[in-house]
Amino acid sequence: MITFSYYLIFVFVFMIVGSAILKFLFWAIEKAFNYLREYFFPTPELPEAILDAIEQEAHDFVWSMHRCEEPDMGDYHEATKYLYKQKYAEYFGQ
Repeated sequence: MITFSYYLIFVFVFMIVGSAILKFLFWAIEKAFNYLREYFFPTPELPEAILDAIEQEAHDFVWSMHRCEEPDMGDYHEATKYLYKQKYAEYFGQ
């Protein structure tokens, strides 16, 4: 009976360690693939002048919404994200 319990413990530990190794292996392969893809086909980025204009426009919009109190960072982030997507689609035609 003791041998059988040792066998069950061994199988359980072997499955846990094997699963962890496989998970790490798949994660490393995916990470390497993403690095290679980004190296050979880089994601296009907007020029700095457009990014500065987006940030200024978002700043003006958020501060015009909140005249009497200080705005939250979430409002600024949402406005910047929306304007960035809009300019990115306009600039790259997507």
